[in-house]
Amino acid sequence: MISSLTEILDLARRSEPIKIAIIAPEDQEFMQAVKKAQEELLIDPVLLGNPRLISQAAEKVGLDYHPGEIVEIRDRQEVADQALHMLYQGDVQMVSKGQIPTSYIYRSIIRKKKEVGEGAIVSVITVWDIKNCDHLVLLTDAGANIAPNEAQKLEIVDNAINAARVLGCSNPRVTELLSDPANLQLKSDLGQGIKTPTIRSYSERYNLTDATSLKDLVFTDVDGQLNLNNLPNIFLLPDLNTGNVVVKLDFFIKDITRVSFSHTERGPVLLPSRADMADSIYRELVFGVGLVNLQQRCTHE
Repeated sequence: MISSLTEILDLARRSEPIKIAIIAPEDQEFMQAVKKAQEELLIDPVLLGNPRLISQAAEKVGLDYHPGEIVEIRDRQEVADQALHMLYQGDVQMVSKGQIPTSYIYRSIIRKKKEVGEGAIVSVITVWDIKNCDHLVLLTDAGANIAPNEAQKLEIVDNAINAARVLGCSNPRVTELLSDPANLQLKSDLGQGIKTPTIRSYSERYNLTDATSLKDLVFTDVDGQLNLNNLPNIFLLPDLNTGNVVVKLDFFIKDITRVSFSHTERGPVLLPSRADMADSIYRELVFGVGLVNLQQRCTHE
């Protein structure tokens, strides 16, 4: 079982270059990350977007991309659609967003998943590598679904379980956090004081543990000592508000390293923040390379 991001990054660095479609890498930080990953023979990128902006960003970091080498698509939805089409056609093995709002990527993923019968829910998985924790922790959904119902939550958690299995965790422990949606804009639709629905159905695919407090998970009953190894493999987050708060805690806790992606059966869609610096984007690209290799192993087993 993969227990740290370091293991995945080490695997990536032993890999052949992975073909990747990069959507609108139109700023210097992103191109710096692309340059480093390309020079280390980790990725073979196809750049899609505005040729002038991409060329300018590349020139700033010393990369020689000419407009003729770039797939010119200026419409934001069209460029996202094309990248996902390339992934599902097998022309590339993974996709990464660049300087483009994530909503365009979500729409493209949903369309493709519906088209091939993978379901209609797109979800974001944030992977935490936590110091003094002996396993990776996956948080989902970390940014796409406002207030999912029970059926949607089941699809979200199943997607995370599939990702966990790619990482070598065959029977993940899943903890569903609870939340009061009193501050959600659509509280009138949910009803005053009604919590987002929890999963009630049983599945043999995972061990489900309800928890309203992290304290119940990470402190032992014997001596009250902190034990991060008690954390589940997957946190199922209740709604968008909770996801936005929880996954950003790594900005304040220096012992957490983060990557985020959307898991599809055809390969990962990397979701670096548009505010990320080059080092963080590079880490996401290398993580994607490792994930593709792990997914290929699963397919062949």
